[in-house]
Amino acid sequence: MPACAGHPSRAFPAGGPVSAVPTEDAVSREPASGPAPSGGPVPAAPRGPGRFRVSLAVLAGYLALALAVFRAAWADPGGVLYGASDSALFAWYLGWIPHALGEGLDPFVTSHLNAPTGSNLLWSTPVPLLGLLTAPVTALFGPVVSLNLLLTLAPALSAFALFRALLRWLPAQPAAFAGLLYGFGPYMIGESYGHLHLTFAVFPPLLLIALDDLLTRARPPLRTGALLGLAVAAQAMISEEILATSALIGGIGVVIAGLGHRDLVRARAGALGQGLLSCGTVAGLLLAWPLSVQFFGDQRVHGNIQPHNVAVSDLLTFVTPTPAQLMAPDAGLRHSARFTGNAVEVTGYLGIPLILGAAVIAVRLRRDPLVSLFAPLAVVAAVLSLGSRLHVDGRTTRVRLPWLALENLPVINSALPSRFALYLMMAVGIIVAVGLHRAALRGTRTARHRAGCRSGRGGRGVPFATCAGLAVAAAVMVVPLLPRAHVTTPTATPAFFTGDAVRAIPAGSTALVLPYPYPTRTEAMLWQADADYRFRIPGCYCTIPGPDGRAVFNAWTDPLNSALVAVEQGRLDADTALADPAVRGAFEQLAPAAIVLGPTPRRAELSRLMTGITGTAPTDVDGVELWLPRR
Repeated sequence: MPACAGHPSRAFPAGGPVSAVPTEDAVSREPASGPAPSGGPVPAAPRGPGRFRVSLAVLAGYLALALAVFRAAWADPGGVLYGASDSALFAWYLGWIPHALGEGLDPFVTSHLNAPTGSNLLWSTPVPLLGLLTAPVTALFGPVVSLNLLLTLAPALSAFALFRALLRWLPAQPAAFAGLLYGFGPYMIGESYGHLHLTFAVFPPLLLIALDDLLTRARPPLRTGALLGLAVAAQAMISEEILATSALIGGIGVVIAGLGHRDLVRARAGALGQGLLSCGTVAGLLLAWPLSVQFFGDQRVHGNIQPHNVAVSDLLTFVTPTPAQLMAPDAGLRHSARFTGNAVEVTGYLGIPLILGAAVIAVRLRRDPLVSLFAPLAVVAAVLSLGSRLHVDGRTTRVRLPWLALENLPVINSALPSRFALYLMMAVGIIVAVGLHRAALRGTRTARHRAGCRSGRGGRGVPFATCAGLAVAAAVMVVPLLPRAHVTTPTATPAFFTGDAVRAIPAGSTALVLPYPYPTRTEAMLWQADADYRFRIPGCYCTIPGPDGRAVFNAWTDPLNSALVAVEQGRLDADTALADPAVRGAFEQLAPAAIVLGPTPRRAELSRLMTGITGTAPTDVDGVELWLPRR
């Protein structure tokens, strides 16, 4: 979407570091060969119904693109997941929140997972707000459909949020282009493989709007702060990590703006303080209950959740495609395979054309208000994404980086550095959008000058040649980022869990569902959700305190659990497990009302183990083997 903005008609009100723009007359009077203005007229979209129609068209375009990206899910929206274990986890959460509230249960601390001890879900990623919003969809079609719906909406809404924010300073076309990069870049596409909480990235653009209102537009600080507080509370109920990293990047942005506009920031410091106080008050009131449960409730954890210096951007990440990109030559894939961390977290790829384009624009337009703010922010986000020690082609060097000073701070210590790629793409997208807009202005100005020399009248609109050139430039920067088709995983829930047969398990009882759930095998959690949480299950893929109170992601705490996982993984045979009296003792202590064995490659061995422990043969029911021990 090149910056072919049509006839520039008026500018938005001038304000501060990213609001001051010259009028059209000032631009048109400047010689075509002279220096670029510090800003540019902002025709954006027309106000009123016209602007609404433009926004609606852009949103429709984003939604259409999202449907194209996630088209595989919509062939069978209740039968496939993007990713595997993490996706099943989010499907469980989306179903649990409305179920718990509807049944009068605690939505945040439950023994439905990790029975009988339970889990404080707030230390995981329960996305309670999204669970509430999709409750009607979940009730009608199930949590997997809700998950696929949200994964489809997330990039479109995130892109649209940035588009709407940028209409304050840019016309619709370049603003839409920035939104496209932000909402559909490698970060968003990569994290959509199971990380729902990280793909709903509407909050960073909302924070940009709020800070602009407080610092440059003299909006009422108490009201602006209260609205920001609502957004903070909403974001906390989607992803605390995005909230924390947005606050960090936003604070750094305020410092950068202050260094370039000391008088303005000094004059607005009081309003900023009032706004932040109002924000904190509103957010604190709304979050008092969940935060008190998280930090003072049962099953809370201590210390950082994620390991340090693993999920980071390699120095080559920014120029090396991964399997997520459509254009990924073998040479690039050999390098990206060496990067540390989970493959879906390698999301900092920008591509050489986009990097070069953004760098040229940042240098040439360094006095532009938006560029002077977001060029340093892009560098900051890139450096933070590198983690605490520099990684080069998969090797960890001794070079220390700024994240080292942050990785042990409370709250921020559990953030993964590689995820700062979100803010890197946001900043780069804005820089390039400004460059496209300014190129369109220059082309228009030149055409007017030439037309005026010939006929005494200036032309209107952006010349076709300029539009074509900008379209080609935009395409060159975007094409390397095109995503490969998403890989889906079938849910394959046995009919037992969705039919009447599941009623054989007493409601509210504990059922040992196999394969035993742990971080890479979460079928049992998905089946439990499909059974409308009729029973509790031991094991989980969730954040629980280990023996020392620090976070672990599984519950291998007794001989039975350990044996079940070892047999399922092929590291132990059933006869050896049966010979261990501790395994039988742990089973007697758990005392499950039912054992349900679903499809798994080691099903025969697990069946032999359960038959030996219970002393009874299973019943084959609707795709599972069922034991109902007598007590």
